[in-house]
Amino acid sequence: MKTTPTKQRILDAALERFNERGYVHIRLQHIAEAAEMSVGNMAYHFPHKPDILHALYGQLRQEQEARLGEIGLTPVFGNFDYFLRQSFLLQLKYRFFYQDTLELMRESETLRVEHLQLIEFQHLQLEVLLAYNQARGALEWDTSALPLCRLARQLRRAMDSWFYLQQVEGRQPGDEGAFCSNAWRVLYPWFTEAGLQEYSALKKATQVVF
Repeated sequence: MKTTPTKQRILDAALERFNERGYVHIRLQHIAEAAEMSVGNMAYHFPHKPDILHALYGQLRQEQEARLGEIGLTPVFGNFDYFLRQSFLLQLKYRFFYQDTLELMRESETLRVEHLQLIEFQHLQLEVLLAYNQARGALEWDTSALPLCRLARQLRRAMDSWFYLQQVEGRQPGDEGAFCSNAWRVLYPWFTEAGLQEYSALKKATQVVF
């Protein structure tokens, strides 16, 4: 469904407010004020707050799927690091969702189902990345002890839990280099000599500090 300029203005205002105070603390009146319109006019486009949540999640999912689709094009370390940085920016943009994922999934069964579908797509794309780098000799591990799907799950969890854990620990989440390093730590134990050399070269060109 095409988003009109008015709808996008409402979504942008809602996203700003949700990121500032969290979804549960924001009422339609807050969003209407930020969008500089009356609640009645806003209700013509989004009658209820969950309608806004679903629309924002639709944006998030579309952007995330586009980034995930790029992994398989050239899944070498440099491309994966670029994907990590783009993922960080996406999570920063929609940080209210990543900080309160469980509560938002409880809020809406439709959103819960859609997000589980996105998680499954993430796992599949990360498995492609891991399998490719194992095949080209950059990664090596005992797949009987650590199946490919489990390693992909560990990697996704390291990424998607970042903003939540930083918030719980009272830390500022806006550190792109630390976000990327946290994900690379999952893969570091499985670097081959060739993988370690490639990663070392990557460190010199980026902010990866691990």
